[in-house]
Parts: sequence; C-alpha cells; structure tokens
Amino acid sequence: MIRALGIDLRRSAAVGSGLIVLLLGLAAMYLLFGPEAWSSRWSPLATTLRSAMGFTWPLTLAAGAWLSDRDRRGRVGELFTSTARPAWQRAASPALALCSTVTVAYLLTVAACLPLVAGSATYVNPAAFAVIATGPPLLLAAGLLGMGLGAVVPSRFTAPALAIAGLILASAPGLLSAYDAGRVQQRVALLSPVLGQSGDFAIVPAPLSLAQSIWALALAATGFLLLAAIGARARTAAVLPAVAGAVTALLLLAPTGPASSVDAADAGARELVCADGTPRVCVRRVHAGMLPDAVAPSVDALRRLSRLPDPPTAVEEGVEVISGDPAEQDTPSAQTVRFYIPTGQAAEIDTAQVTLQLLTGAGVISCGDASNWQSYEAARLAAAYWLLDTPPPATEQKVVEAWQRLTSRPAAEQVARIAALREAGLACNADALWDILMDGPR
Repeated sequence: MIRALGIDLRRSAAVGSGLIVLLLGLAAMYLLFGPEAWSSRWSPLATTLRSAMGFTWPLTLAAGAWLSDRDRRGRVGELFTSTARPAWQRAASPALALCSTVTVAYLLTVAACLPLVAGSATYVNPAAFAVIATGPPLLLAAGLLGMGLGAVVPSRFTAPALAIAGLILASAPGLLSAYDAGRVQQRVALLSPVLGQSGDFAIVPAPLSLAQSIWALALAATGFLLLAAIGARARTAAVLPAVAGAVTALLLLAPTGPASSVDAADAGARELVCADGTPRVCVRRVHAGMLPDAVAPSVDALRRLSRLPDPPTAVEEGVEVISGDPAEQDTPSAQTVRFYIPTGQAAEIDTAQVTLQLLTGAGVISCGDASNWQSYEAARLAAAYWLLDTPPPATEQKVVEAWQRLTSRPAAEQVARIAALREAGLACNADALWDILMDGPR
C-alpha cells in the first residue's frame, strides 16, 4: 500500500492538484479577500477560510474526477479490473494520494495566515477552531466524491461539469440571499462548503460545524463506495451514506433563528473593554487592541460636544450587525456617543474618521426613516463640521450648503440649532434635521 501510494504521489495528478489548491487558497486569502478581512480576529479568519473554499472545493471535486479517469485515458481500465485485487484496494491508493495532498494544502494555507492572527487577536471563541477544523473533511468529501462520480461517468467532460456544479453549490447560499431570507437558505448553507462572511460580532455555532463534518464524512464515504463499486446495485447502495448524512445533519441542526444567516451572536466578542480613567471610553473585546488608538479622538469629541446643553459623557464602540434584525440594532443614547469600526478593518483605526463619526449628528447615531436620505445625512455631517470648526469638503455640496446656512447665523443661534438637531436625532425624527438647519429664525 505504501509503495502504491508513493507511485501515485509521483506519477498522478494528486500532487499537482494539491499545489493548485494551495495557490488558490493563498490567493483568495491574501489577494481576493485581503488580510484586512481577517487579520487579528479568529472568527473572521475561520469564515474567510471557508469562503476561500468556494474556489478550492470545486477544484478538488474536478481533480478527483480527472484522477479517477486516468485508467480510461490510458486504455488500461479493462486490464486492471481483470486482476485479482479487490476494487477497494485499487481505489484506496489514488484516493489517499489526492486526499492527503489537498489536506496538506489546506493546512499550509491555515499556517500561512496564523502569523497575522495569533499574535494580535485579543479574543477567541473556541467555536472558530471548529469552523477551521471542518475544512479538511469537506475537501476529503470533494476529492472522493469527484473520484466516485468520475468512475461512474468516465468521460472527459465529467471533471469540468463537476467543477461547474461545485461552483453552483458553493455559491448557493449567496445566490439565495437575494430571494430567500428564511429556512430554505439556512438548510442549503448547512450543506454548502461556503458559509459566507459573518462579521466580527457573530460566530458559527459549534453544532453547525459538527453537522457539516457529519455531512462531509458521509459524502466522502459515498464517493469512495462509488469509486470501488462494481455493478448498478453496488452503486445504488453507495448513495445511502450521503442521504443518511444529509438527513442527520439537517435534523441535528434544524434552523430555528430568524433571517438568513447560519451564525449566532457572539456575546464574548461584544463585551465592553474600557480604558482607565475618565471620560469613559470603551470598545468591544474583539477590538480591544484598538482601544489605545480610540481614546484620544473620543476625548476630543466629548470636549467638542461639551459646548451643547446636556452633553454626552462617555464613548462606546457600537455593534454593527449584518443580520438586519431590528432587535440587535443600536439605539440613540443621550449620555453615550457611539462609533463603529467597519467590518473587515485591520488592527488599527483612523482617528480622524473616529472623531468625525462621533460628531456626526451632534453625537447621535443614525436613527429613523428619512424621506430624503441625502438631506438627512447632509444635516448630520454639517453638524459634525460645525463642531470641528472646519468647513466641509467642497465636493460635499449639500453639506456645504447646510454648513454655510448654519454659520451665517449668530453664534448663540448656531448652538441652539445644533442642540435642537441633537434632540431631534435622539427622538429619531429624521425628517426634522434638515429643516432645523435651513429654516428661518429660531
């Protein structure tokens, strides 16, 4: 067996397939998604690795079909089937060669990403490791299923057809999101190798990773049985593990949550970590490494807001959720100003942007449904530039219009209008903001 494995590693396409999987994985992580999407955070690393499988999984599926078709291409299929060796023994060596190379390729991809996470991550949820660990079973399933289907349908078109089918399966959750926000998408996502990006404040639950591992191993078993099967009855029976695995996985984790995601809120990532002293400045635990950079712009913003009546006294990082669930959205607070670190940002923040965020809307986050969103945002930004004592960029024409109208008034009236704008924002009266800055005397 070891000798046969060595021959397959030297002479088959297994090593080449593993090398392509490695190169595709690295290209996806470092070039397509970019380190800023996952560096310094374990959960985004795990889900981005799974997103990269949108390319490596179909390739492994096609590589399996190509590898299993080599006997037909070499016109030695009848010769090998006439030998006394059992079919499973003939199938084991090339299958092991492909599975070992793609697994090593995946592990090398993970290893290449670890230096940008292990030394700088301030929070880790063990469920992220379960997501990463599901990668090898999924690649094994792709390789063995491809080999099995290649043996059942020995044709030069099988490999490219499987590559296309694999791409469709990997893309299914994203494609469905435009049409379905319910349980159909959740179930398809459960069976897909790609999970999609879930953000810094969500985690793929460990039971889902377990269910996917069961499904992947069952699919791998079906692939190997198809590869070793002789006769229609054996091939029909080979499908049973995949069916049983899919049913078990779906029953193990029947989707119960709202919306279309397969992830859950990560309470640990959302915990507040605060700087020493006053005023109170806090970020979320997953971004704790950014706290020192957030203090100075936060203190500056609170100082500028102190010009207004009843100013806020604390700064917190808000939670930007992807699910769209209204229950998870932040609400305005009179005492606390919030800023948001964009999902996919690396372990540093732009202090100027943090200050601008904190002052936009006079320290009140966006709230309410505006009939004219452009005017609403222009009024909020005009308030920020007024507090900064800086004119807005000339390219922001509507903001410039509101700022000029505001600054043309007496100083006391300017303060009164910004205070009124803040009160309207706290009440989520979005349509009032533009009129407060542009109307006649107050």
